[in-house]
Amino acid sequence: MKKKLIDFTNTFVLVVGDIILDCYWSSKSNYLLSEQLTPILLINQVKKQPGGAANVAKNIAEIGGSSKIIGFIGMDHEGLILKKLMTHIRIYCDFIAIKKNKTITKIRILSEEKQLMRVDFQEKYISKKIDVLYKKIVNSLSYFKILVLSDYAKGTLVHIKKIINLAKKMSIPILIDPKGIDFKKYSGASLLTPNLAEFEKIVGKCYKENEILQRGMKLLSELNLSALLVTRSKHGMTLFQSHKKPIHFPAIEKIASDVTGAGDTVIAIIATSLAKGYSLEEACFYANVGASIVIKKIGTETLTINELNGVLNYH
Repeated sequence: MKKKLIDFTNTFVLVVGDIILDCYWSSKSNYLLSEQLTPILLINQVKKQPGGAANVAKNIAEIGGSSKIIGFIGMDHEGLILKKLMTHIRIYCDFIAIKKNKTITKIRILSEEKQLMRVDFQEKYISKKIDVLYKKIVNSLSYFKILVLSDYAKGTLVHIKKIINLAKKMSIPILIDPKGIDFKKYSGASLLTPNLAEFEKIVGKCYKENEILQRGMKLLSELNLSALLVTRSKHGMTLFQSHKKPIHFPAIEKIASDVTGAGDTVIAIIATSLAKGYSLEEACFYANVGASIVIKKIGTETLTINELNGVLNYH
């Protein structure tokens, strides 16, 4: 029997967060050593991709949803590249350009698909235009069903509590991809999606499955969250909801080529699914399948709705 295809048309998600340009410099050959013992790498390919919150918006568009993205970029060449990369019929970019900041750029240097080094430009966005950002969010929220806050600790979401309170007043679900060691600022969110390493920074190292389950329920309660999803790489993902037993989604793909951006894919699929009217359990199931597709790709990649439906129908 043919399974029903999922369809994310007419879904509207607002994405706010740290906008990053991800660059990949790739070499097919191993590096050679010169007379000075300096590593030399012949770069065969340079690839540029939207990263951070921009990757979330791109993921939403590629699976058929529509999004608006609000965030900072620098007034520089990298900012212009990002704008071009985000030219998509289903993405509306509302970027705030800052004169004295560079666009946050990460360059990953790869040899034979293995990462040798990462070079970062600009630590954080430091701007006096935080009020402009907030006004843009206020003016946009009523047009969207879901809010995604993509926190890469790069300075865009310094007043995240204010944004959460605003969305809650408007009864708009708030999905957050968190960063750092202070999760209290995310209190009251609808869903938090840390990976296992981020989760353990908050609750301590978990050596047994039972410890993850107990501490997950405790964190859910402490932060007054509606739900918590811990993504666990080859061990899948675990969903915690108050007054319900945790639900575990086993990984479909055990071997990852590159997990960069997989968290962006997860939160993008969940947001789009919820905007379409799917339950949170269904949304997490689709996100788990989506993550299994992108981890097989090198770099900050997205997946298409056809790829997602193809794997869903196969399983």
